Parts: sequence; C-alpha cells; structure tokens
Amino acid sequence: MDAEADGRSLWMAAAASRRELSMKKRWISGWLTILLALCLLPGCSALEALEQIKDRDGAESSDSSVSEPSSVSSSGGETSSAPEPAPSSGGEEISTPEPAPSSGSERPTFPEDEWEPEPDPLDFEDENALRAALEGEWAYCPPASDDPAAWITFSREGGYCLRVRNPENDAILEYRGFCQLERWEAGEGEAPDMMILTLSETTDEQVGSQMNSIGDYRIEQKTLCDGEVVLGLLQLNNGESLFSLYFNEMYPIWKRYTGWQLQGEGRKAETFCAAAWKIDYGTQTVWLDDAMADGSNIGRYEALPYQAAGQLDLSDLPDWLLSDGALWTVQTDDWGRVVKMQPCIYGSDEQLTEEEAATLLFEFGEVQGYLEQGMTMLFEGGTEVIGEEPCVVIALGTDHGEAFVRERFYAVSPSGRIYVYDPFADAWNAAKMD
Repeated sequence: MDAEADGRSLWMAAAASRRELSMKKRWISGWLTILLALCLLPGCSALEALEQIKDRDGAESSDSSVSEPSSVSSSGGETSSAPEPAPSSGGEEISTPEPAPSSGSERPTFPEDEWEPEPDPLDFEDENALRAALEGEWAYCPPASDDPAAWITFSREGGYCLRVRNPENDAILEYRGFCQLERWEAGEGEAPDMMILTLSETTDEQVGSQMNSIGDYRIEQKTLCDGEVVLGLLQLNNGESLFSLYFNEMYPIWKRYTGWQLQGEGRKAETFCAAAWKIDYGTQTVWLDDAMADGSNIGRYEALPYQAAGQLDLSDLPDWLLSDGALWTVQTDDWGRVVKMQPCIYGSDEQLTEEEAATLLFEFGEVQGYLEQGMTMLFEGGTEVIGEEPCVVIALGTDHGEAFVRERFYAVSPSGRIYVYDPFADAWNAAKMD
C-alpha cells in the first residue's frame, strides 16, 4: 500500500510538472507572437496594444494558480531574478518619481554680457612693472617719416644699447649706458615717470666729448595702439640731447611691438577728447585713446580703432595731427563712427589767434619748403569764412626790406584745415596734405 501510494504521488507530481511546463511554453510562445505583431504596428499603436495585453495577462494570472517561480534551482547554484514591485494595500497605482539630474550635468550660468578684461599692462604699479614693460627693442622715427632712424634695446636690469643712423652720412652710431628711473611728478608710492639715460660708452666721438647723458625724459604719454606699445617722451634736460642734436626732436616717440590685444570698446553717440595715434586713409580708420583736455589719460591706456562716417573724409584733416598723440575733440554717432573731429587744443569753433594759426601752418610740408627757400609769413589781420568756419589769412612771400612781395595766401580754420588761395579762379581750395 505504501509503495502504491508513493507511486501515485510521484505520478501526480510528474503530471503537475508537465502541466506547469506546458503552460510556461504556451505563455512564452504567446509573448513571442505578440512581440512579433507589435513590430508591425506604428509606435503609438504598439504602445496602446502592449498596455491592453499587459492588463489582460494580469487578469489571467490572477485567475490561474500558476505563478512564475522567483528562482530556478540547479546543480550549479542559484540564480535570482528581481521581483516586481507589489501593489499597494490600498490598490492605488505606485508612481515612480523622475530621477533628478546628476550634479555632473549642471552648468553654472553667467550673464551674457559679463566679461572681465585683463589688467592694463601699461598701468604700472611700481618700478619693476615699468622696467618689465621697457624690456626689449624700441624704434624711433624722425618727424614726418615712417622709416626708423634709431633703435634702443633695454634689459630687465636697466642697461640699454642705442643705435642711431646719422642723418648726414647714414653711419650707424652706437651708445651704451644705464636707464635710471626717477620721479618727476609721480608720487612716492607711484611708479617712476622719468628716465635718465646715462652714457657709459659710445662710438660717437662728437657726443662722447660733449655729453654724459643721452637725455632726461619724462614719460608724457603712453598707449597700446594696433599691437604696439607707444611712449611719448618729453625732454627735460637743458641743452642738447641725442634726439635734439641729430633730429631736432624734443618729444621723441618710441614704439615697440608686443602683439597685446585691445580690451576696451569704442564710445558711441558721445563727444569726447582723445589722442590720435595712427591713421589709415585706405580704410578711413583712426586710432584714438580717450583723454582729458589736458592730455591726461582716461581709463585704459589703449588707442581703439574708429571708423569715419560717410560725411567725414580723414584726408581733409591735417595729417601731422593724426598721429603721435595729438589731442582732438571727437564726436561719434550711434554706431561709434566718427562724424566730426577738431583739434582739442583749439577746442571750439571760434577763430584762432595768429600764433595758433601760424603753428598749424608751419607744420604744413609745402609751407616748410617755402620757408626753407627764404620766404617768411606776414600777418595783416585778414580773415575769411570758409566752410562756415572763421579762418585766419596768412601771406607767404619775400621780404625785400623796402617792400614785402606776397606770393601765396593761406587760410587756417579752427578745425585745422588749411586752404590755398587761387588768384585765377578767385577761390579758396583745400590744401593737399600729403
């Protein structure tokens, strides 16, 4: 009896196992058929069908007593499958919260217009900063020339080597010494503003026998212009300096290329005073560094490029005042283009004095040539209104003692424009400034 009972128990267990395996096969086969059908449906329809199938299968699973085992035993060990979440006791659907973004994907946000410029390399904090800026080779061009005639190289320690082309015979003369830095107007806690170029040796016998210094100079102006550092130096010592001896220059301009980039932005819809450092007639561009009326700097030491507006032709302005730091009153439009420029030292539309007019006229190359031939200027108090500007009339001619022969007439405007009188057409024509 016990043997028969054991046999029946084994037969019933085997039958139940076969029935359970058969149901599993049907369940798997059904799912494969369903998935194959879903592949043929569009995306949204497939999702809807899948939801319906899941609901139906869930109902069938609750009716049947067969449940999927959580683990399958084998001789090699046990493999567990993750259990599905159980429904809540209240029958409510459990909502899964969306994952928060990881901290690695978060970026700090900054205002679009927030930008921090680099420190101004020409705003020297102390003597060391000045010597660091001086280190390297500088070039000097004589007045009314773009060809260098002198080169001076400074070391970080202050030594210098100066090479000068003698304008009389093109011989290269060499000078060596030490650059001593002092304070002329700078305060005790400020960087030095004076350079004393002491002389220790030279190949120039004339200078070597007359001078113990190349010259004493105050750093009057400084700026960054189109990749070059520019220094405007004012001679302070009495008597001759090297630059005044060979080039009749009391205010030499030194330039050194650095490639430093401009950091500032041009001024728009403003009227301001600025120093002009460079002019490009082809692109009608002038480089301006805004300043006070007395020439003192405003903000960063850098000359920014400004485009001339259509109504302004930079060629009509005196070219000798469009470089080397000459001061202008400048007016810009809403786009930052220059619509008007007028020499700042003369500051208004009022008529110039005869001395001011003579200063401007003397710089005109054509007039310089006539003066070198022996002509002189004659002031007779004449004026003309040309282009709505009150101009001072100056005659140029030859003084024969008993009589002055007037040969040419010029008119100088407050804006710096120069006009030449044409006696045949009885008209005033703008002088060509080349």
